[in-house]
Amino acid sequence: MVTKKKAGSGRPVRTDKDNKTVSSVEKGTKPGEKRKAYIVNSELAGKIDAIAYWDRVNIKDVVHEAFTDRVTKYEKKNGSVKPVKK
Repeated sequence: MVTKKKAGSGRPVRTDKDNKTVSSVEKGTKPGEKRKAYIVNSELAGKIDAIAYWDRVNIKDVVHEAFTDRVTKYEKKNGSVKPVKK
């Protein structure tokens, strides 16, 4: 169960079932996942939705596969990429 505590600023702090603080980016995701938003061409977005529908998978699975394929192709040509820490 998710609980909310009052932070010093008056904003509620999000916590998980173990009462650990969770950022809104990680809330509702599996360990190692992060919620991100990207701007995509409308036609491309529709095609991604269609692929997910016809393959009976989640949209995030289609996007994950596309991103993984792109990173693999890039690394094959340019070498290993280290993630940017933010």
